[in-house]
Amino acid sequence: MKMLLTLIALLPLAASAAPSKRYLVAFREGTTPAQREAALKQLGAAKADDLSEIGALVAEVPEERMFSTFADRASALPDVLEVAEDVHRNWLLDSRPLYMAAPFPSLAEVMANLPKVVAPPARPVFPLPAGVDAAEVPWGISRVGAAAAWAVTKGEGVKVAVIDTGIDCSHPDLAANCAGGYNALDSKKPWTDDNEHGTHVAGTIAGVLDGKGVVGVAPKARLYAVKVLDKDGAGGLTSIIKGLIWAGKNKMDVANMSLGAPMGTIFMRAALKYAQMNGVAVFAAAGNDGGSVNYPGAYPEAICVSALAPNETIAKFSSRGNQVAFIAPGVDVKSTIPGGKYDDFSGTSMATPHMAGLGALAVARGARGEAAVRAALRRAATPVAGLSASEQGYGVVDAAKLVR
Repeated sequence: MKMLLTLIALLPLAASAAPSKRYLVAFREGTTPAQREAALKQLGAAKADDLSEIGALVAEVPEERMFSTFADRASALPDVLEVAEDVHRNWLLDSRPLYMAAPFPSLAEVMANLPKVVAPPARPVFPLPAGVDAAEVPWGISRVGAAAAWAVTKGEGVKVAVIDTGIDCSHPDLAANCAGGYNALDSKKPWTDDNEHGTHVAGTIAGVLDGKGVVGVAPKARLYAVKVLDKDGAGGLTSIIKGLIWAGKNKMDVANMSLGAPMGTIFMRAALKYAQMNGVAVFAAAGNDGGSVNYPGAYPEAICVSALAPNETIAKFSSRGNQVAFIAPGVDVKSTIPGGKYDDFSGTSMATPHMAGLGALAVARGARGEAAVRAALRRAATPVAGLSASEQGYGVVDAAKLVR
């Protein structure tokens, strides 16, 4: 498939050599394989792998070569479009507040700045179908009215990639729906979750409806664990790109990306385009810094999700901006964690799988691809009173409207 970019990711050179460093280099469209190979030779790098799905090669340079020096040399070549370091970082969106050292205000200052007490808007109530135990339905699943859709579809057969820390597929609420996976960090190793984050996300998408534990938005969707982050929630840009490529190559219908970074690169966007062009509707978290939307959520190819609090306001930690497409429950969300357990997490990471589950229901009703899924969700969304478009996009999706 023709892409706008030809990419080269620079990876470790030799197992026994000195430490190496990773770089990503974008080449101008039309650059031939021979020209790319010649550029690698000029830069003192060797080809180590091939990511032909996005026209990429993998190679490596010695660690002592500074990025600025390497980037200057690479950018001077006529075929090079852009250079970026393959940064290894923590991609999980953490909503814990940051406390800064500051003097305590006086009582008078506190009283003067207290907001006026205003009753929060009433949360919509969706009655549960007969036979569904309310104890199994977390507040977020209830808020999007998921149970009202289950008489029509539970997302049967829809393929959902959880691009995250992996999934504990032995969990009793997930085992029936786990259908496979891929470890982008090391393809020879399993995709098991050694963190908790990916398993929590998976439960909100497709926890089974069995009268125990928790149920997900689409309780019969097929879950695929795409492990791109390690036990600390860290990984390289290359692992994220590989995860997106895998989702596109394996024809996932929906992908959930409850991860992000404050800055984007053309490399991740190229991978998102690859997934989109292969029919994947990618849902991405807005971010948890209370500021502008993080990446990949800020890319137009992603369906960006902010976090709703139980009192019908946007969560204080939630990022916001014109890129936000929808808002979904993201505070005190109960879901699955490894070892057959359950816990409450908060974050736009928790809001996003609500939307991914709704996306799975939309696919089950005939929507195919990002544009069709987005349009179906938009038709079923209702704005939350008091929130701006930059906070909520089109609002909260009602699953009952989605399946009509």
